[in-house]
Amino acid sequence: MTQNLPRFPPRPTDTAPLYPADELMKLQSIMDNRQGQLPPQPPPQKRTWVGKALALVGVAVVSGLVWWVLQPSTPVDQPVAQPQKTAGEFEFSTVPELPEPVKDSDCAAHASGQTGTFLKTTQCLQLTRAFYTAKLPDGRTVYSSVSVVKMKSSADAKALRELTQKDGTGNIKDLVLDKAISVPPLTTLANGGYASEQRDQEVVIVESDSPTKGPDALAHNKEMKKVSNDAIRLASSFSN
Repeated sequence: MTQNLPRFPPRPTDTAPLYPADELMKLQSIMDNRQGQLPPQPPPQKRTWVGKALALVGVAVVSGLVWWVLQPSTPVDQPVAQPQKTAGEFEFSTVPELPEPVKDSDCAAHASGQTGTFLKTTQCLQLTRAFYTAKLPDGRTVYSSVSVVKMKSSADAKALRELTQKDGTGNIKDLVLDKAISVPPLTTLANGGYASEQRDQEVVIVESDSPTKGPDALAHNKEMKKVSNDAIRLASSFSN
């Protein structure tokens, strides 16, 4: 036996709504437009620190090569310059009473005998004198007065030196004789050893002596002259 159930008209919620095709096309167009208006996404950032580090290394390498290329080349067999040795046979020292050279433009006032007369007519440009001490191997102290006379010409300097080399013609006064320094019992260094040298316009004159003299006067003077010859090099440190 078949039962006939009553039929009711369908409710709106029982089935999905149907949209016309033209409405669906409009909806799709709206969605497409919105997607086109979205801002583009930025590309993913790359790790640029690696590239920067490599660039810095490259700059350093190139700079090093440029510096190496620009360095002056030195031949292998070229001798290296050595500092000049200024040391001599004796070691000289200044004294506390006169640590600096003494300068004067009136050379005649500090000269004796014919040398003083010569310097009055043939004037110098400047006189510079310094005082030193040295020790002999036996322990005796030697005092040296180093004078540098600067003349107006090399010819005048030559004439002055030739005059001072002669006996009895006077000389530039040593600093003991000129009473700039006291070394008892010495009153002058002229009785010791004399040495001189011409350097263009300059004449270097050295006199040395020791208060303690040996028994042989000739041997003593020879030894003092040896000290004076060595002391000539000291003039290079204060010459005009």
